[in-house]
Amino acid sequence: MQTTRGADQHCPILAGPTCQCSPMANSQPSSWLAAVATNAAARPAILHRAHAALITSGHLSSCTSVNSLLRAARIPAACALLLRFLLLHRLPPDHLSLSFSLHSCTRSPSLPVASLLHSFAFRLGHARDVYVLNAAVSAYFRATDVASAERLFSYTKDVADVVTWTTMVTGHANAGDVARARWFFDAMPERNVVSWNAMLGAYASAGMLSKARKVFDTMPSRNAASWSSMVTGLVQSNQCEEALRVFSEMVGTGVVPNEAALVSAVSACSLLRSIEHGMWVHAYAKRELNGMSVILATAIVDMYGKCGGIHNAVRVFAAMPVKNIYSWNSMITGLAMNGREMQALSLFWKMQMAGVRPNDITFIGLLGACSHSGLVDEGRWLFNKMVNGFGIQPLQEHYGLMVDLLGRAGHVREAVDFVNSMPVEPHPGLWGALAGACKIHGEVELGEEIAKKLIELEPRHGSRYILLSNIYGASNRWDDMATVRRLLKERKVPKGTGNAMVGNDGQSMKSMLG
Repeated sequence: MQTTRGADQHCPILAGPTCQCSPMANSQPSSWLAAVATNAAARPAILHRAHAALITSGHLSSCTSVNSLLRAARIPAACALLLRFLLLHRLPPDHLSLSFSLHSCTRSPSLPVASLLHSFAFRLGHARDVYVLNAAVSAYFRATDVASAERLFSYTKDVADVVTWTTMVTGHANAGDVARARWFFDAMPERNVVSWNAMLGAYASAGMLSKARKVFDTMPSRNAASWSSMVTGLVQSNQCEEALRVFSEMVGTGVVPNEAALVSAVSACSLLRSIEHGMWVHAYAKRELNGMSVILATAIVDMYGKCGGIHNAVRVFAAMPVKNIYSWNSMITGLAMNGREMQALSLFWKMQMAGVRPNDITFIGLLGACSHSGLVDEGRWLFNKMVNGFGIQPLQEHYGLMVDLLGRAGHVREAVDFVNSMPVEPHPGLWGALAGACKIHGEVELGEEIAKKLIELEPRHGSRYILLSNIYGASNRWDDMATVRRLLKERKVPKGTGNAMVGNDGQSMKSMLG
């Protein structure tokens, strides 16, 4: 909105029918052109006045000044507009104009604009320029038009360079065709470290870790991105111990990890619940970096919260100069997980005072805090605030936490009414949690009714039979208990471990939805 106002301020300065050039256009042509280009698509009326102004401005004697704008542009429609200005004034765009414009389509994918710009390149004789070629291939891939990217590559294969080939590898990998990516990788006349990284990243992203490792081990040289891809791929495949070993090897070889590698290493520590490794990675980051990004700092806060180092989490969070919604959520959840429920709720108020709008994850952390500490009234208020105050659609996790909260506090009937009022079909795990609460609080008939319903819903889920059996046992109905056990055996239903139910021991449901 600010830029639009700026363009509106500039263009009305044009003096009526004589269309004298804006003083801004004469003194600061680049900023003026940028404002016009950015806003013309939204405000077509600006075009007519801008057109007359550009004629008299004296800044269209060459396309050099326009190229500088195209290079920085991120809006494909704005680039197309600037090219149109050049064509209208008989200043044909050069290969740089076209490549910069096509690159904007890789930042903001737009197949119609990419096709239009590429057609310009053909008509102007620049289609076989390698810079234009690379930008066009990348633009087609980003717009998910793989067929056009393939056709263009086939047409210009004789002028393709290592960047073109690497783009084909990356493009097919991102499209999910790792085999085709490998074909281009094997066919490359020459490779550089970026090419190797592209193939490594393709395998790692697809979870093909053995092949990724083979590429990694055979690379003639590696850079930080190579190591990062390997570490990230291992973490994504839940091979966290190996990921930390590779990260340690990376540091030992003198390669400075990039942010992606550091975040992945911290994530591995979180998944392993290893505070020792997490503290080591944190200490390394503090020693080697001139300040941490909000992404890395948030990952460290999350790690400490999950590993029981809540004091360290609070210190890192407090020292962050910039916090985003993920930072606040990580701190709120960490406090709730570590028995500091009231601090979690207090932080929620500070978050709102800081002007940060909560999201669905925020309320998962807050409702979890209420469930752990038995804050029923606060939980009810937060759920209502989430739905009616912030317009957030509840997820199964939110409903599960409310059932957990009400069930723990003995408000079993209210919990049943709550589940019955859900606008979506309740997950069977919710009914399982309710039946468990009925068992604990002596609501035998209600628990029996719910457990029987669960058996109808999931006749092959052994834990449902065990739950009903336990309800009977808790009320000394031994014959009914034996009947259920016999039925379980006759139907040859695997017993399984079942869902963790609402308890009165201070422990939350381990896997309410599992």
